[in-house]
Amino acid sequence: MVPERIPRASFRRAGGYLLGRAIVLTALIPLVSVYAINQGRVLDAALLWFILLTAVSFGFTLLTAVSIHRGYCNENLLKAQPLWDVLYSTGLVFLSGGLSSPVVFIYPLIIIGAAMLFYRPGAFGAATWSSLAYGFVGIVQVYRLAAPASPIHGIEISGLSLPFRMTFHIVSFYAVAILSGFLAEELRRADKRLEEARTEILDLENIQLAILHSMGGGLAAFDPKGRLMFCNEHGRKMLLGAGVDAGDAGAMGSIFDLEKTGREEASLGGGKSFFGYNVAPLVGRDGQRIGKILSFQDLTEIHRLEQRLKQSDRLAAVGRLAAGLAHEIRNPLASLSGSVQILSGNLCPEGGTEKQLITIVLRETERLNKLVTGFLRYARPQEAVREEFDFCRLVDEVALFFRQGEGRDNFILVNRIEKGEKFYGNREAMEQLLLNLFCNSAEASQGKVTVTVEGGAGNGGFELTVSDDGPGIPREIADRIFEPFVSGKSSGTGLGLALVHRIVENHGGTVSLETVSPDGAVFFFRFGR
Repeated sequence: MVPERIPRASFRRAGGYLLGRAIVLTALIPLVSVYAINQGRVLDAALLWFILLTAVSFGFTLLTAVSIHRGYCNENLLKAQPLWDVLYSTGLVFLSGGLSSPVVFIYPLIIIGAAMLFYRPGAFGAATWSSLAYGFVGIVQVYRLAAPASPIHGIEISGLSLPFRMTFHIVSFYAVAILSGFLAEELRRADKRLEEARTEILDLENIQLAILHSMGGGLAAFDPKGRLMFCNEHGRKMLLGAGVDAGDAGAMGSIFDLEKTGREEASLGGGKSFFGYNVAPLVGRDGQRIGKILSFQDLTEIHRLEQRLKQSDRLAAVGRLAAGLAHEIRNPLASLSGSVQILSGNLCPEGGTEKQLITIVLRETERLNKLVTGFLRYARPQEAVREEFDFCRLVDEVALFFRQGEGRDNFILVNRIEKGEKFYGNREAMEQLLLNLFCNSAEASQGKVTVTVEGGAGNGGFELTVSDDGPGIPREIADRIFEPFVSGKSSGTGLGLALVHRIVENHGGTVSLETVSPDGAVFFFRFGR
């Protein structure tokens, strides 16, 4: 059976009690030994009994200390400590003169120790046991049941001095018990109040830490020398997500200007991550500045939303303009094309220069007509019905169609969409999206180009990645690549990717360019359910 363990506070009190006992025993041994040597009683029976009792007391102290250190000390073992000390002291009193012994002062020390262990009940219990033990020595000595064996010449006690001495010592025992018990109870109440205050402080510290770590933004504190003292958990995660060591004050100082005050912004990775931050002085209770406090927030997504909103506004304005211009241009183009064809048949001789000029006019008219058609596709609202279809099959069909024309000699497709993967949307619009992307990759590449399509349902929507191994998108136009008339090709119209963006918008999705030149182009699409 495993002994019941005592509270940690009792361990400390028991340790103090055992230390006090060891000090008293250590002090008695040289005192008694020196006296015995001076009196020539080295082999006296009383001295031998004293050595035996002291050795047993040391052994009992060591055993108790080992039990306490290992945590297997129970309440009964602690209660045995004062009882043993009363027995030891009683034997020492009997061996040193009985009622006239000079070591009766040990009893009050035991009472004080018992008060330290068990407060007021322990003090009165030890006083009672000490009184009974001292009274027992008196009875044995008065009735001559046994003669005290003493190396010390005791004072002869008789008559009224006997009850007076016994009463004096017993009353002194209880007086010590009253005083030590009162002080022990006061100490216990003070300890309780201190423990409650310590618990409240720890609770407040835990609440403060919980608040700091639960904040939605980042919070960091720096000392006057710029050394990092604290950074909350959310702030660490934000910085690590941006590739910054949250424990390096130098790295944080390279991002956030700690010398500025007020609201500021910082960007990382060439504009891939944005942080808004505020630096304020850290003031102590005495009003003195003890450092700086930095609060920061990840604004990357907000910046992206702002850019998308601005882009959407620009695209909407251009779309309205494109629709008006397209209608105004298309009708004259049709008349011009028809008139030129008539002239070609009536006026131009076969193989003449005029025929070549007419052919050029017809080709350029057709090119303008395609440009106007692109305008209309971009500007026209998409009201087509949506349906569920096999996206893997659509990718293969668009690639097969594209290989019959522009992509005949230089287009390679890697389709990693799982067969049977379903997509809910407008099939014709998604066909146009893929065709525009394939055309864009083929036209941008000087030789063969490999286009990889992968994705599927996940994260509550449909995710799609289209990438190629071509020259990629120039960095200077990467931020505007989805705007109309922005193209990285000298012969491009700049409407292909703008139309892709419009199709994605009409499906309630998002598209982003993940890489720039020269790593090829990688477009990431996300569509909601």
